[in-house]
Amino acid sequence: MAAVIEAHGIVNKFGSQVVHDGLDLTLEKGEILGLVGGSGSGKSVLLRTLLGLHKPNAGTVIVGGTDVSDMDDAQKKEMAKKWGVLFQDGALFSGFNVLDNISLPLREHTDLSEKDIKSLALFKLHAVGLKPETATKKPSELSGGMAKRAGIARSLALDPEILFLDEPTAGLDPVAAAAFDDLILQLSHVLELSVLIITHDLDTLVNVCDRIAMIIDKKIVTGTIEEMMKKDHPQIKEYFQGTRMRAVQNEPAHKNAAGAA
Repeated sequence: MAAVIEAHGIVNKFGSQVVHDGLDLTLEKGEILGLVGGSGSGKSVLLRTLLGLHKPNAGTVIVGGTDVSDMDDAQKKEMAKKWGVLFQDGALFSGFNVLDNISLPLREHTDLSEKDIKSLALFKLHAVGLKPETATKKPSELSGGMAKRAGIARSLALDPEILFLDEPTAGLDPVAAAAFDDLILQLSHVLELSVLIITHDLDTLVNVCDRIAMIIDKKIVTGTIEEMMKKDHPQIKEYFQGTRMRAVQNEPAHKNAAGAA
């Protein structure tokens, strides 16, 4: 597979604190990659670095064969259209209804008519399993699962090639979390997305992710679930060989969820 994002030799420091030291990471085309790590390991910093929102002290981030640091503002803005981002809280604008939230990227980055924008926004709403009547609701009127889906719909507004998800199942009950995992799988397959998920959810890692990338000792260790479980590093063993992981692997894989949670 071809890489859609390559990070090489990333160093991120804040004062005397070194968060990443020579970190390498690759997101392959069409894969779902789970990013994990302990508290303070710099998962969010790495996400911001990949998105070009944080400039590393050293190293390069290559997107589509081009070093992000060599891009001017116009090139970065154009590149940003290729990806969608869902931050942990969904980041919906509370003063707008769901339809207007989804429409925002279309209004900002396209010359489409309001009629076409509305049609596309409603299509994205349907694509994530939300009913048409959800369009007029404010974020405060949505359940946690519905808000996450609305956030996904907005992140898909510009038909991105890459999707970044920051703790997408955090705060959801097990049923809603399983339904959201199913949604990620469906969208990845139908839209041929490359997906990077920051998550602590073992169910997501087992049932959704093709590979795992774990930040350890300020670098990245990657592998499938099976490969990670065979590694000898004590942090990896604690994470992937514990009782909870064994229980998750013995559970039946998620079935496609009907409707929005």
